[in-house]
Amino acid sequence: MSNSKVGEPNNNLTSRASDHPAFEIISETEAPYFPENWYDFATEDHFWVKWRHAVLCGQINVLQIPLDTPWRGLDIGCGQGIVQRQIEALTTWRVDGSDLNRLALERSQPGRGEKFLYNIHDRREEMREAFDFLVLFDVIEHIDEPVPFLEAALFHLKPEGLVFVNVPALSWLYSRYDRVAGHFRRYSKTSLQTELEACGARIVAIGYWGMSLIPLLILRKVLLNFSSRSDADIIRVGFQPPSLAIAKMLTALSSLETSVFRLTPIGSSVFAVARKPA
Repeated sequence: MSNSKVGEPNNNLTSRASDHPAFEIISETEAPYFPENWYDFATEDHFWVKWRHAVLCGQINVLQIPLDTPWRGLDIGCGQGIVQRQIEALTTWRVDGSDLNRLALERSQPGRGEKFLYNIHDRREEMREAFDFLVLFDVIEHIDEPVPFLEAALFHLKPEGLVFVNVPALSWLYSRYDRVAGHFRRYSKTSLQTELEACGARIVAIGYWGMSLIPLLILRKVLLNFSSRSDADIIRVGFQPPSLAIAKMLTALSSLETSVFRLTPIGSSVFAVARKPA
């Protein structure tokens, strides 16, 4: 991947909004629906968030991606910036973040990279091929038409740049939790690969993770599909472990699975690394 001008701030993007010092407003746009109480539970110490990061680290190691290069990346759908902070703690990379959710951006903590309120479909010319890598973690399942969205994302990526993608897996696990969370679908390896290749990306690695979570997701589907709980409570019950002891057990389970498998034959999520053609 080209490293020209990597890591240099682009002062021509927009002026920083004085009332939102944590991020820059590039697009004036309305955010799509997202259950904002999800941000209360998706913290850096959540077992699933750490598990997903461990999968990313495993793929970085397998693909021998250097950690000490001055790369600049864009985390699309960055939320409150957890993935940005995780990657910057692991590498010397700078990770910028974009989202349409103002509340999430306002809650984000500073890092090496900047944060933007930005609709990638705007395709700002100064952001064309500006990034060495993209992160799309649990984003495209929220998009009704994912291929045009992925094409817009690739507009921002340099030739030969990498895309790291994570999505929920197995359509038969789709439940009321997915609906309340704003998911249009759950993926298989094949369906994710098809969408990435449809926008011109080339698959470098793809596979499942979270095999140990499948029984729990089956139980979640059964319990929540017939529950009278409010939508806000569905997110809490469907994502947050009910006790500290169970959270510790799930953390141990994730450590065991990632120590045995880089990616699993089946799982609750699909992880992919793809490359933009030269």
